[in-house]
Amino acid sequence: MTWELIYAIIVTCLFLGMVIYTIVSKSKNKSEKEDIERKRIEIMFSQIKPHFIYNVLNTIYYLCEKDPAQAQKAIEEFSDYLRANLDSVSADQIIPFEQELNHINNYLYLEKLRFEDELRIEYDIKTKDFMVPPLTIQPLVENAVKHGLRGSEEGGTVTISTSQGEDGYTITVSDNGVGYDPHYKSKDTKGRTHVGLANVRERLALMCGGTLDIYTAEGSGTKVTVKIPAKEKKKGRS
Repeated sequence: MTWELIYAIIVTCLFLGMVIYTIVSKSKNKSEKEDIERKRIEIMFSQIKPHFIYNVLNTIYYLCEKDPAQAQKAIEEFSDYLRANLDSVSADQIIPFEQELNHINNYLYLEKLRFEDELRIEYDIKTKDFMVPPLTIQPLVENAVKHGLRGSEEGGTVTISTSQGEDGYTITVSDNGVGYDPHYKSKDTKGRTHVGLANVRERLALMCGGTLDIYTAEGSGTKVTVKIPAKEKKKGRS
């Protein structure tokens, strides 16, 4: 076992320990923002996916011998990914979209290491000058990767786009996968995907008056559209 893998394991353990500590601390200090905090913590837990962490560590382990430089880069991206998830627990304000986009890029870098050419990413970012609740767009991208690659030997394409209109900003995350029934809760996930989307929708509404709509059907891919009112542009941290 190389020092790179040991470091990655230590970072993961520290991350999980800090999550537990943060949740316990918050449970003892309830405030008027309790509902937002509860939703944030629920999404935080939904992001701690043992299979994803295991797959990343396994990929880093493989790269330590094949390509040490890339292994080191993967550890850096993984650390940034974990840090962003942890920061979302304590964040009580909306953040610049560009910050959320960086988190998305960390996540997609790790998934590309695993899926390589099976996962194709397309960007159509026309604007970054707006704010979003933390950890709201990245879970949508994660769902798109899952559904975009499912059931296809050729892999799939995930497209992320943004645009600005008179009333505000639109973020779209779509995939060309097999689609799904949004009301169906599969036995293997116990509905976690759908619970996660419901939490994202609620946090968008509570924190910035945003909305989330899903357009999907079995066999025709999935498109998720988030709308952020223009009046929220200057709120939150810079």
